[in-house]
Amino acid sequence: MNIGNSVFFRKKELHNFCIYRFIFGISYSLMIPTIPLFFDSIGITTLTIGTVMSLYGISKTLTQMPFGIVSDTIGDKLTLMLALILMTFVPFAYTLTNNHLLASCIYVIQGAILGMAAPATFSILSRSLDIRKRGESTGLASAVFTLGGGIGAAISGCIVAKLGNYNMVFYISSIGILITFIYVGLQIGKINLTQGKVRFNTNKNSSRIKVIGEEIKRYNLKYKIIVLGTIAFLGDFIYGCIVALFHFYGQDILGTSTVYTSAIISIYLLVFGLGAPIAGWVSDKIGNRRQLFLSFNVMNITLLGLTFTRDIIIFTEIIIMYFLGATFLNAALQSSLSEFGDNLKIKGIVFGIVGASESLGYSLGPIVSAYIYQLNKSWLFMGLLAVSILVSVIYLFLYKKANI
Repeated sequence: MNIGNSVFFRKKELHNFCIYRFIFGISYSLMIPTIPLFFDSIGITTLTIGTVMSLYGISKTLTQMPFGIVSDTIGDKLTLMLALILMTFVPFAYTLTNNHLLASCIYVIQGAILGMAAPATFSILSRSLDIRKRGESTGLASAVFTLGGGIGAAISGCIVAKLGNYNMVFYISSIGILITFIYVGLQIGKINLTQGKVRFNTNKNSSRIKVIGEEIKRYNLKYKIIVLGTIAFLGDFIYGCIVALFHFYGQDILGTSTVYTSAIISIYLLVFGLGAPIAGWVSDKIGNRRQLFLSFNVMNITLLGLTFTRDIIIFTEIIIMYFLGATFLNAALQSSLSEFGDNLKIKGIVFGIVGASESLGYSLGPIVSAYIYQLNKSWLFMGLLAVSILVSVIYLFLYKKANI
């Protein structure tokens, strides 16, 4: 893969999109390792933290599908800017309270706002990428966000570990999201809605929902949407669990410090960021189907290893291998999903459905894992392995019908 010929340098729209994702990745991810520790510092229990994070995922799920339609109606850029300006106030709000209920409500609202932005973000990506290099384009877009996320998580982890200052993290996050809002307003182009409206008006007697259903039936997309949704569910189910509980697992089972667990979350994001462009390039070369098979195998084997490993060095090596498997799985998912970007009639709702499935995973992951953790702390990764195997089996049964 020749870096000089990368789509990042050759396509201005993708270049601008990636810069937006990088800035937002740093700014938003400052909060990721901080919030569970902040909740713990104000006396919220581990089980309650898992429940609140699940409600975050539910609120994100509930807003994604309707805002997929909103994005198609008023434009993806306007929808994204609305979500960003609202998100600017969220980190700042945490600095104003130590109340359990209020802090929990802020986090649930945070999930809803992020859900508003998700369909619009992917809609902008789908019209910014190089259709000849879908895997490379989507991999690059994922990479810059997670690379920024790794940087943000590392910064916040250091601030909390060294200074114990949660408010500083939240202030920096708010400022960064405001900068993101300004950048999007200046550098991200608007979509021409006229074409989409004309295509919908060709059948004036049909409602939008009916047209969407007809398109899905016409192109036999039902199974493809189901498969992409379950894969998206798996990714955030595991990620939500790690964000919510890995700090406590590290201390209780591995005997490590907050510095180590924060570092692992940062490594998760950095591996994803550095590996996503390569994973996208590979998916263009070998095909999404083969890459999905390989990724599921790597993830299941490494999750099995993490279930029984207690040595810190070996654990770290295995979990990095898991991160690589998850990165390649996500690259194939994003490449397959981007194909819907050419269909103006259904792209918003499809992005919303798959995004909602992803958010559902994030909502169920923490609460299910928290209950498992309460029963037996050493069963955490065993539970994740069971979910990964279940999704793998669903893919094996449906991949031919889904044509993925």
